[in-house]
Amino acid sequence: MTSLAAPDTATQPTDRALLIEAQKIRTHYRGMPAAFVGIAAVATIIGVALPRLENSFVMPVWVASVYILTVARFLLWRNYHRKNPPAQDARRWGFYAIVVYGISGVIWGVGNFVLYTPGQIEYQILLLFVSLGAAMGALVGQISYMPTFYVFIYPLLIMSAISFLRELDVIHVTFSVLMLVYLAVGTRLAESLHRAYLESVNLRFENIDLIENLKQQKEAAVQAQHTAEEANVAKSRFLAAASHDLRQPLHAMSLFVQALEESELPNAERVMLSNVRRSVDAMEELFNALLDVSKLDAGVVPVNLSTVPLQPIMERVVAQSQPMAQDKGLGLRLRCAPVYVRTDPMLLERILRNLVSNAVCHTARGRVLVSCRRHGGSIRLEVWDTGPGIPADQHQAIFREFIQLNNPERNRLKGLGLGLAIVERLCNLLHHPLTLRSRVGRGSVFALSVPRGVAHDYQAPPATVHQGLGAFDFASKFVLVIDNEIAVQEGMRALLEKWGCKVLSAGSAAEMLTHLSNTSRPPDLIISDYRLCHEENGIQVIEQLRGEFNTDVPAFLITGDTSPAWLREAETSGLPILHKPLNPARLRTLMAGVLSAADSAGKNN
Repeated sequence: MTSLAAPDTATQPTDRALLIEAQKIRTHYRGMPAAFVGIAAVATIIGVALPRLENSFVMPVWVASVYILTVARFLLWRNYHRKNPPAQDARRWGFYAIVVYGISGVIWGVGNFVLYTPGQIEYQILLLFVSLGAAMGALVGQISYMPTFYVFIYPLLIMSAISFLRELDVIHVTFSVLMLVYLAVGTRLAESLHRAYLESVNLRFENIDLIENLKQQKEAAVQAQHTAEEANVAKSRFLAAASHDLRQPLHAMSLFVQALEESELPNAERVMLSNVRRSVDAMEELFNALLDVSKLDAGVVPVNLSTVPLQPIMERVVAQSQPMAQDKGLGLRLRCAPVYVRTDPMLLERILRNLVSNAVCHTARGRVLVSCRRHGGSIRLEVWDTGPGIPADQHQAIFREFIQLNNPERNRLKGLGLGLAIVERLCNLLHHPLTLRSRVGRGSVFALSVPRGVAHDYQAPPATVHQGLGAFDFASKFVLVIDNEIAVQEGMRALLEKWGCKVLSAGSAAEMLTHLSNTSRPPDLIISDYRLCHEENGIQVIEQLRGEFNTDVPAFLITGDTSPAWLREAETSGLPILHKPLNPARLRTLMAGVLSAADSAGKNN
């Protein structure tokens, strides 16, 4: 049986019956060469083997007619394969096949009648075997397209049976009856084989459809993944742009608020200012969480693995969440053995802090348990709560940004919806597998596995001496501030002048150089925004200003960008970075650290 060809993709017919009909005819044409070559060969043998008839022209005419029909069938077969007709034209080519096979059946039936030799039983048996052999060939080769079978075998066997009735003895009548029985049985067998063939064709078409459906589903999945990746990139791009644009005025507001806080104000205004400060701090918390997500997506969060004791980390985390738990009347307990783990202690503490605060925040009554236990070569850290639980179909969704299942009113007291997104990214970064078990109405268990450490690998950090950088004297320090936002320039000037600095601000390197042309004093510090106008950035500005003074002026960057590409470039610059909206205390601490380091380097030189 021939293999199934794929449907014609040029026309893509949709009617299954039409496709099956086309396949039946295609299979029939593929088997044509063996049929017409075999028939021509048998005709030649008969012409040589049978005795010369009284009408000597009958045998040559019959053999010639077989040869002519063979040539016609060959031309039909070649034309079909050259044109490779679409399924819509299949029935026309099927009709051509019916015509030539009908003519062939008539020629062979007539041949058996006119070539019959009375009284020559051996030749009669030869004709009988030839007829049955041709019928057997049709039974095997033409079951794919039954009309050709019918128009060939019926004229052949019926006329052969009639030819044996010329001699009405028992043997010849028996031969005639047997040929008619053979015709009936062969027809039933051919129809049964045809049904089996149709089932195989249907099955193959179903497989083709299945493969096509799978292909379409795969393409749809790839397209969906591509769309999701594009959406993720667009989201990151949007967050970066929106975050930068929103951070700028918030950053300026924070500077002005700090400057006002360091001014003498009446009590009523100071109370109002404290409310403004709380609002600014809440916004800063949101932007810092967004920044954490962007840093993790950008791959700029360094991992410093070491062997550390686990218990102190967990005690700090629980102690930080204890006040909130007490305010809600929750029991917050720690159960941890004195074990060592191999991890980044700062990032692990961040993970645990987010998990514990999330559990306390979403648990209305009951308790929260933080525990650890040995589990093979790992330590399994678990945070249990008796909160509302998480439906199974939401287990993946809760790790996406801004997803909060039980906070439709977006109450900020219930968090920002970024904690678990950060947890998942940090766990992936540290290769600490994170799992979740939860039952609605019963509570949840977040667990992560951390590699076990060996106690003798632990190296206690050296004791640090507090140098009081926050109290560093900035009096008369000359500071250059570069930022393309006028409000930020004015806010920085107001705050730094409160700290005793002399400030010169500008929106670009060229503008700053113009201002500096009126002074010969080199700056003590350069503070530059990362992204400036006209594709200029703070790294370039700091390098240009350092080149202008031919000295390595202390400097650091301030940025409101959360784009992964910008974050990577800023991190690789080697310059310290503060992120907008910055906490003035962090600004003061970084300024003190950078200036102290420069003073120490100058004294050593």
